[in-house]
Amino acid sequence: MCVMDLSAVGKSESSESPFSQPLISIVVTHHNYSKHLKGALQSILGQTHTNWECVVVDDFSDREHRHGAVKIVDEINDERITVLLSESNKGQVPSFFAGLARTSGEFVCLLDPDDRYTPTFLEDSLAAHLNLYVMTPIVCSDQILVTRRGPIGSGQRFSMYRPAMSKHGAALEIPEGQKPNLLFFDASLPGWHCTSTSSMMFRRTAINYMRPHKTLAYKGGADAYLARGCHLIGGTLFLGKALLYRTLHDNNRWISEHIYASSQDTRRPDSTQWSKECYEDVAQALLASELSETEKDRIRKIQYAPKRGPFHQVKRWGRSIKKRLPLQGIKKRPPATGGAKPVVAQ
Repeated sequence: MCVMDLSAVGKSESSESPFSQPLISIVVTHHNYSKHLKGALQSILGQTHTNWECVVVDDFSDREHRHGAVKIVDEINDERITVLLSESNKGQVPSFFAGLARTSGEFVCLLDPDDRYTPTFLEDSLAAHLNLYVMTPIVCSDQILVTRRGPIGSGQRFSMYRPAMSKHGAALEIPEGQKPNLLFFDASLPGWHCTSTSSMMFRRTAINYMRPHKTLAYKGGADAYLARGCHLIGGTLFLGKALLYRTLHDNNRWISEHIYASSQDTRRPDSTQWSKECYEDVAQALLASELSETEKDRIRKIQYAPKRGPFHQVKRWGRSIKKRLPLQGIKKRPPATGGAKPVVAQ
């Protein structure tokens, strides 16, 4: 665990320096979402970090949406944005890797057509990756949930910050004076440490090891597949700053738009959970990749380790203390003049 100071990141180089604006690749996977696509691409065009490339991968949409996606890109007419048309409906994960093959940036994002970046998404996510203390395959930021009625609140801060506030060692929060807050979750820590697909920025060198080696049973699940794979091989950085507008509507696969509290179950009643399958599939892909045998052994130890709750270590410490101190034999007398000391029962 380490405290991270972002204040020096990206400040020493001038805006003209090639080192201050590395190329960032953005893949937009698209299937019958053309009515949302234009807004997503406009949010990329408005980024403060301008050295980016974007490929829209149409995953064999219906004719109307396929033509609509091509028309939107043509009308925007920016050479940094291209379209790749799939010949069959392969799903979000294969579509992402198809788009990845058409790009070359070291840092890669996956944007859903119905989500919107804030203007500093690329800049701030990149700064988190380039912090001076720890390197991870993935940075994920907080997000603002939006419905057709407007913003309704944050999407993840409560559940992300709970481990840090409980002080059981699952995460370390930057001191309050350091903004934005950055949490590091070690690869050995189980659980979900991200928000959703569009709030993630990956390192290409890491996700290259995650290419599926089989046909996946699900069409969605790219966030669970990529985030869990990244966490497995190098841990996760969570940036406590809302850098994404996540749109909630009737066609969301997972999250319901009827949200009123951070602690409620936000799943849609008809949602399908593929998280376990994604974890197993990406682990298999990593073990079949060109990772070193040392890395693969470490992945196996994490993957097949008994799943324990976050307070497991605290409970162990408590049991250890009880064994070493005669706490059970201590009795206290009622206060007397001058006070009385605890007496160990004989």
